[in-house]
Amino acid sequence: MQDNVEYQIFIGCSDSYSKKEIIGEEKLKELTADFFKRKKIDFTMLSAKGGYRHNDGTFITENTLCINIIGATDLDIIKLTKSLSMFMNQERSLIVKNKAEIKFS
Repeated sequence: MQDNVEYQIFIGCSDSYSKKEIIGEEKLKELTADFFKRKKIDFTMLSAKGGYRHNDGTFITENTLCINIIGATDLDIIKLTKSLSMFMNQERSLIVKNKAEIKFS
């Protein structure tokens, strides 16, 4: 048993200007998985539906990618999230950081 940190990144799949998906969720998953493979970072990705209020007050529901990561550094997570946000033209993405107790069986 070891103590680790779990990060969760929530990123919407809709462009912040058009409010529509420019790059599909499956393509985003593929690109994200490639990044983690290169960095040798353990991860899990889940699909979700999320709601978001834009800076202009517009509220949308959109496909959302939820990424769980264990064993990365704060710097890796921030770089990844910024890159994904710029690539997907997001106003914001959410990072949640939790202390995690890890057990393998």
